[in-house]
Amino acid sequence: MRRMKTESPVSFGEWIKERRKALDLTQDELAQRAGCSIFALRKIESGERRPSKQLAGLLADALQISNDDKPTFIRVARGDLTMERLRAPKPDSQPASPSPQPASHHLPLPATPLLGRDPELAAMDRIFNEPQCRLLTLTGIGGIGKTRLAIEFALQQRDRFPDGVHFVPLASVNSAESIVPAIAEALEFSFSGPAELKEQLIKHLSSTMKQSALLVLDNLEHLIGQSAEAVELVSEFLERIPHLKILATSRERMNLRGEWMYELHGLPVPPVEFADKLDEYSAAALFMQRAQHIKPDFEVGESERFELIRICRLVEGVPLAIELAAAWAGMLTCGEIAREIEANVDFLAASMRDMPERHRSLRASFDHSWKLLSNPERDVLSRLSVFHGGFDRLAAEKVAGATLPLLASLASKSLVRRTEDGRYDLHEVIRQYALSRLEEEPGKYLETRDAHGSYYLNFAAERETALKSARQRHAVQEMLGEMDNLRAAWSWMLQRETFDEGCKAIRSLGWFFEVSGLIHEGIDHFEPLVRTLKAKPAAPAFQRVLGEACTQQGILCFRKGLYERAISLMEESVLLLRPLNDTGLLVDSLVYLGIIMHLNGEIERSQALLEEGLSYAREPKYEWFAAYAIYNLGYIASLSGQYAQGREQMMEGLRIWRRLGDPHSIALGLNYLIPTLVTLGCFDEARTYLQESLELCQASNNRWGMGTAYRHLGLVAKAQGNLDEAQSCLHKSLETFGDYIIGWDISQTLIFLGETIALTGDLPKARELLLTALRLARDIHSAPLMLEAVIGLASLDMRLDPERAAGWLTLAANHPAANWKMKHHAARLLDQLAASDPQHAGESAWTLERILEEAIHS
Repeated sequence: MRRMKTESPVSFGEWIKERRKALDLTQDELAQRAGCSIFALRKIESGERRPSKQLAGLLADALQISNDDKPTFIRVARGDLTMERLRAPKPDSQPASPSPQPASHHLPLPATPLLGRDPELAAMDRIFNEPQCRLLTLTGIGGIGKTRLAIEFALQQRDRFPDGVHFVPLASVNSAESIVPAIAEALEFSFSGPAELKEQLIKHLSSTMKQSALLVLDNLEHLIGQSAEAVELVSEFLERIPHLKILATSRERMNLRGEWMYELHGLPVPPVEFADKLDEYSAAALFMQRAQHIKPDFEVGESERFELIRICRLVEGVPLAIELAAAWAGMLTCGEIAREIEANVDFLAASMRDMPERHRSLRASFDHSWKLLSNPERDVLSRLSVFHGGFDRLAAEKVAGATLPLLASLASKSLVRRTEDGRYDLHEVIRQYALSRLEEEPGKYLETRDAHGSYYLNFAAERETALKSARQRHAVQEMLGEMDNLRAAWSWMLQRETFDEGCKAIRSLGWFFEVSGLIHEGIDHFEPLVRTLKAKPAAPAFQRVLGEACTQQGILCFRKGLYERAISLMEESVLLLRPLNDTGLLVDSLVYLGIIMHLNGEIERSQALLEEGLSYAREPKYEWFAAYAIYNLGYIASLSGQYAQGREQMMEGLRIWRRLGDPHSIALGLNYLIPTLVTLGCFDEARTYLQESLELCQASNNRWGMGTAYRHLGLVAKAQGNLDEAQSCLHKSLETFGDYIIGWDISQTLIFLGETIALTGDLPKARELLLTALRLARDIHSAPLMLEAVIGLASLDMRLDPERAAGWLTLAANHPAANWKMKHHAARLLDQLAASDPQHAGESAWTLERILEEAIHS
C-alpha cells in the first residue's frame, strides 16, 4: 500500500526531500546553498549515502534548521540517532522567520559555504567579546582564507552591531588617500561641501553610530607598507568614533598598541591513519567539495585516499591551494596532482573568472606579497628557502644573513612563522615560491646552498663529543630537530662532491644514527657516499672519506645484525685507512671488527684487533674508543673461562663510560656484564645493573638496549630457577626487538628461551625454538651461536637418540669457535651419556654443515 503523504518520512533522504520541497527549493538550488554537487545530493535523497559531518552541518544551514535542532539533525544524518528524533517537516510549512537584521549592513554574499573554521570563529568571537578589543587584525599568508573568514565572522556578528556591519574591500585601492573614499562607498555615503573628506566621514560615522558598529577592512597589507598614513587613519577612527570596532585582514600587522592579533593557519589535514575518515577533516572535505563542482561524480577511491592526504599535506591545508589543486580533478588523479605539486608549485593555477587575479594561482598570490617587500627582505626570504624543516636564529644569520629585525619583519608579514619551541620556518608553498626566486640568481643560489651545507655538516661534527657524553640525549634531540636540514646538507655535499666537508661529520653522524635508533636510515644514509667514492679513481683524499664511511656503515650493519656485510665493510676500511699513516683513523674499524670477530668465534683474531685498536686509542681524545677495546678484551677473557679477570676488565671499561657520562655505552656495558656475573653467581648484582640499564634505555628509547636487558633478566631468572619469570622476560625481549633488530640478538634470545622451556618439560616447543635459532645463526654465519643451539638440541636428544646427541656434543666440545662455557657444557653432557652407556663417548664423524643440513631439513 502506498504511504500517505501525511505520514512521517521513513528515511533521512526522504526527510531532506520533503524539507527541500517545503522550502520551495530545487535540488540544484539546495546543492548550491550547501556547497555540494547535485550528484551527491541525489544520492543522499535516494538513501544511497549519508552526508559527512561537514556536509550535514551545511545542509542544516541551507534547510534553515534552528540552532537548537542542528546537533540532533547532524547526528541523525550520520546515523547516530534514529529518525524518530527528527521533527517531521510539514508540507505547508514556511521558512522560519528570520532574525531581526541590523539597521544596515554591507556584506558580500559568499559564493561557497565556509568549511572547517568553527574553532577560528569561536576564538575570534572570544577576542571580540573582550571590552578592550576594538581592533582585531586577522593575519596569514596569501590564500589562507582571511577574507572568507572575515565575511563569515561579520555575518555571524550582525545582531551584535545594531548600527551596522560594513565590509570595505581594499585590494584594488592603490594609496592610503583612497581609503576614506572606499569606506564611504561601502557605507553608501556621499561627500558634499568643501570640508576634508576624512572629516566628513568621521562626522557622519560619529553621528550615525550611537550603539555599536563593525567595520571590516579587507586586504590592508599593501597600504600598510606604503606609508604610515593608513595605520594612522585606523588609529584615528578608533580614537574619534567610540562605538566603532574594526576587523582588518592583512598579511602583516599594523603594530598599533590597541591591536589584537589572530593568525590564521591551514585547514586540518587528516593523518594517514584516518584515511577512512576524510570527510571529517576540512582540508580533505574542501578538496572533495570543489572537485565535485568540476566533476559531479567525483569520488575518492580507496587507492586515492592517501594521495588526497598527500595533496593536503603538501600545501599544508591552504584553502586557495586546495581549491586550485581540486580544479584539476577532471583531468588528473589525486596521485598525479600530488606529483605535479611536488615538481612545481606553479602547477597550482586556474582560470576561474570570478576569482581575483591575485588568487588565480599561488604564484600570483605570492607575487603580490613579494612586491611589498624591501630589497633586504626579499634577499633574506629567498635565502631562507634553502632550509628544510625550520631553523633557529643562529642558522638564519649564518646561512641567510637574517638579522633579528629582518626575521621579525618577515614574521609580521606572515611570511616566516615562529614556532612554539622558538624556531622559525616557512610555509612549504612559500618556501617553494621563495626558492624559485633564489634560483633566478644562480650565483646567489650556489653560495647559499654551500653555506647551508657547510653550516649543518659542521653542526653535526661539533656534536660528536656531546653524543658520547652525559649530554647525549640533548645532542640527539638537537640533531633530530635538524634532520631535514642535515639530510639536505648531506645531499648537497654529494651533489657538489665536497667530500672533505662530509668527512668531518661522518663519525658524529654514525654514532648519532646508532644512539637515536635510526639504524636502517643510517645504513642508507652512507650508501650513496660509499657507492660514489668506490667509482672514483684512487686518491688519498678519497681513501680517507671512503674508509671512514665504510667504518660507520659497517658498525650500523653490525647493529642491524648484517654481519657479513659489516665484516666486509670494516675490512675494506682497514685496507683503505692503514696506508694513510694516521692510526687515529683506524681505531673505530679495528675495535668494532674485533667485536664482531669474537661474536663469530674467532677469539685470537678478535684479541689482536682489539689490542691494536687499544694501542692507537691511548690519546685522551680517543678515550671513548679505548673503553670499548678494554671492555671487549674483558668479554673475551670471560669467554675463555677467566671470569674474574674478565669481570675486572669489563668494569674498567664501564668506569670510563661512567666518567664520560655516555648513557648508551653505559647501558651496553651493564647488559653484557651479566653472563659473567651469572656464571660467578652474583645474581643480586646482575639484577641491580639490569634495572639501571632499563632505566637508561627507557629514557632514551633505546630498543636494542631494552631488548638485551630483558634477555639477560631472563638469563638471571633461569639461572635462579624462576622459569615463569624467565619466559616472561625472554618473550618481552623478542617483543621489544620486533623487526628493529635481526640476526644475532634474536637467535641468542631464542636459544635462552628454548633452554628455559626445555626445563619446563615442553620438549617439542623447545626443539622448535632451538631450530629457529639455529637457522638464524646459520643465516648470519655465527658459528658460536650455531654451536650453542646444537648443544641445546643435543641435550633434548640424549634419551631419544643418544648416538646422534653424542656426535653433536663431541663436535661442539672440540670446535674452535666454541667458547670455554660451551665446551664445558658439552663435555658435562657427554659425561652423562658415557655414564649411562660407555659406547656413546666415542669420536664424532659429524660436521657443523652436516648437522645444519639434517637438523634444519628435519
